[in-house]
Amino acid sequence: MNLASTRKTEWRLLPVITDDGYRQMSIDHALLRLANKGKSLPVIRFYRWSPPALTIGRFQPVENIDLEACQRLGIDVVRRPTGGRALLHKDDLTYAVIFPNDSEMPPSIQESYLFICRGIIRSLQLVGLETYMANHMERRRMESAACFSQPALADLSCRGLKICGSAQVRKGGALLQHGSIFFKDNHELLFQLFKYPSEKLREARKREYLLRCTNLEREGLDLEWSELANAFIKGFGDAFGAQVTPDEFTREELLEAEKLYSYYKSSSWLLCI
Repeated sequence: MNLASTRKTEWRLLPVITDDGYRQMSIDHALLRLANKGKSLPVIRFYRWSPPALTIGRFQPVENIDLEACQRLGIDVVRRPTGGRALLHKDDLTYAVIFPNDSEMPPSIQESYLFICRGIIRSLQLVGLETYMANHMERRRMESAACFSQPALADLSCRGLKICGSAQVRKGGALLQHGSIFFKDNHELLFQLFKYPSEKLREARKREYLLRCTNLEREGLDLEWSELANAFIKGFGDAFGAQVTPDEFTREELLEAEKLYSYYKSSSWLLCI
């Protein structure tokens, strides 16, 4: 299946699910596992988080996460199957795309990010935002547990400010990439969820975040969640020459996700024990 070809390919659009972060991550992981087992169509889905969740990268230590504050504020803490650092999911649209093992995806991580992010660039263009892949060679990396303020390969920028961050993982020949677009600013809540040696440092990190990151509200866009989701459906269809067709989860996908749910909710997975 050559995704770069000009012929029309079919993608599955799965139903929107609003659920906790453990469920969302178990679904993404299940779809990746099954995509690696045999030939299948590319998948795209969008989802919402209830309750809000702080997701942390696959290899990110939890020492800098204030787990007590997260519990007190009603924020789940969930470890992703993908890399990167912590991301607060509240007032955002999260997308996930899963490509099967016969997709002829570019071999390198950077090339595959560039390949997939053209769908996001087109989607945001449809709602009036001009974005581009960020160049991080000239950026100073700061030490922060917060993912969205950290330079990464898959960052998209608008006016020089990060507006979309994504993360990726492969299993065999299959690939999962997911990421979030924020409708509004929640940095005050975000920075309550981390431990800092001093309040002075916490305030400094917050200021740096505001200098580096943006959101749809800050860019003057007042969109409904469904409007942005529809723009993403069309944008990915345009970028990949794909027919994005609504579909249901298969029984096998739901069973696989159910098996993974307790795994994602376990303290052993969170703490990487």
